[in-house]
Amino acid sequence: MYTVKAVTEKIGKFDSKAFAAAMKNVSLSAKTTPGLLLDISYDANGDLDRESYLTKVVNGKQVVSEILPPVNKK
Repeated sequence: MYTVKAVTEKIGKFDSKAFAAAMKNVSLSAKTTPGLLLDISYDANGDLDRESYLTKVVNGKQVVSEILPPVNKK
């Protein structure tokens, strides 16, 4: 929802066509976008690219075992 909020604020109104266009080639930073937990980017097709996490369960708790970088790291 914070992604929707940030992009809507960026275009200045809620318009579905303008929103869809704005979601292409957009990058949002967790540092500058309140509520986002991770830096995210959408490519020219509108596909999400971000860090991913491999986890395993250790003593009944989820533990991050590896952090995978975004596919198209900028």
